[in-house]
Amino acid sequence: MTKIILFQAHPDDLEHKCGHLMHYLAIKSKKKYDIKIASMTKGEFGLPGPQYDKFKGEFLAKIRTRELFNAEKIHEIATENIDFLGYIDGFVPFNNDFINKIAEYLKNEKPDIIFAPEAIYSWYYHMDHINTGRAVFYVIYNKMIDFTPILYFYTSLYPNFSFGFKKKDIKTLTYKLIDCHKTQQWLLRYTMLPYRLFSRFAGRKLPGWKYAEPYRRVYFNKKNLYKNKQPLIVRIFSHFFSSLPWTKAKYPQNVMLDLKDIKGKK
Repeated sequence: MTKIILFQAHPDDLEHKCGHLMHYLAIKSKKKYDIKIASMTKGEFGLPGPQYDKFKGEFLAKIRTRELFNAEKIHEIATENIDFLGYIDGFVPFNNDFINKIAEYLKNEKPDIIFAPEAIYSWYYHMDHINTGRAVFYVIYNKMIDFTPILYFYTSLYPNFSFGFKKKDIKTLTYKLIDCHKTQQWLLRYTMLPYRLFSRFAGRKLPGWKYAEPYRRVYFNKKNLYKNKQPLIVRIFSHFFSSLPWTKAKYPQNVMLDLKDIKGKK
């Protein structure tokens, strides 16, 4: 059986980025695939503003974990197939410890296919996402594991693969998935407009479909490395998206003070 791992930084990341593909792989393919989800964090700080500070931290982490479990029931993905790697929302690093942890996880799981956040050319430039994708790529590229899984990036500005779905599926599946994440509806509902635009644009490139989820396959074979090259316009847009402030985690005031103290001691 083909094993697939979908990496995400936060518990709600996959719902309107990979939701239709996940549903097909987990259910409509007649159980031909072993699906696992690897979540870097539990989304401890995923609420917008100081009025929610009293909920942030461990309490919110428990709620968002339950929300993720509820969403994956729609895909019939069991809770034992969902792993949390123990990092904190907003603090997913790109360092040796994190890279080694990803390498060990992949050595243990041995997936055939991986989906992860776009590492560089992303329209959603949250550092937790970027560092997750970078670590996965780094491990494979530097041969830290003794196999080479197929790697796809989501949220890519320059996709080369699409998975088609019907317009009605937005209502029957996408909204059902994001509505499981009640603490995140302030963001997920807001991002439905760009979601529709990206999906419509991807669908136009896929014969026979009006909507599609776009992905970028990353190549590691020397003969195909040229396929990873990004046009200048993509590099310009990725620089633009990397400067947007709204993708940063919203920390309580006491956490911000602790961060300032830590920085001051360096």
